[in-house]
Amino acid sequence: MGAVGVTEATKRVFVTGAANGIGSAITRLCREAGHSVVATDIDSEALTRLRTELPGIETATLDVRDLKMWERVVGEVETRGGPIDVLINNAGVCLPGRCDRVSADDDRVTVEVNIMGVLHGVRTLLPRFLERERGHFINVASMAAFAPSPELAAYCASKHAIRAYTHSCALDHRHSPIHWTVACPSAVETPMLQTMRDKRAGVVVFTEKAMSPDRFAREVIRVIDEPRRELLVPAMRGKLIRLLGLFPGLVARGMDDAEKRGLAALDQQQRGQFPFSKG
Repeated sequence: MGAVGVTEATKRVFVTGAANGIGSAITRLCREAGHSVVATDIDSEALTRLRTELPGIETATLDVRDLKMWERVVGEVETRGGPIDVLINNAGVCLPGRCDRVSADDDRVTVEVNIMGVLHGVRTLLPRFLERERGHFINVASMAAFAPSPELAAYCASKHAIRAYTHSCALDHRHSPIHWTVACPSAVETPMLQTMRDKRAGVVVFTEKAMSPDRFAREVIRVIDEPRRELLVPAMRGKLIRLLGLFPGLVARGMDDAEKRGLAALDQQQRGQFPFSKG
């Protein structure tokens, strides 16, 4: 039995990393679309603020690195409000810096949150989805899943991994009714991007205008209703980066110029001349 008031068209959506940035935008737009939302994050205080802003959502503190916590939270959520239909694995971190200067602890956090957090979510919910013969995994990766980038080695590796993992899981269960989506946004104006801006690291990201979280979130909401295997936002840039990723030598030859343009654009942005796209 689903939660009271949930119709067949309504989905019960479980979102990780929901307290800020993309996650909070997805949570808000899910609610506006009529879906039931369980918003989770490691930051319990931020979740309390989110619940105040969005009455009617459910919240739960979740450290995605902890498999036992996943099992406990999902069990409690489904017991209290009914089965989850969609898992949006959005939680992620970006700790930029040259590969020889980023600490081993930072690399470990990147792997544990960006990769193991997604694997734990799938491991927890897949048996439930298979038993119910329905369910949808939306794993948020990045355009970094397609091409390398300086000062973002561990981050790029983690996003490559999530794309490969999602597509491989889909092949494992290609004869089941479970849907699998890997969602790859370009630069999004989030606290993560602000960290890169403050550290002046990974500057090639700033060669383009960052999109608003709402723009990407709207596409994710659309995928809930119309599942697809891969979501690229914006689509044309995604196709271009996916193609460039096939030629790492070509990427390397153009990287000095790209970093110069990124630094110039970052300087413009910090002077207020290069706002993010609100499209």
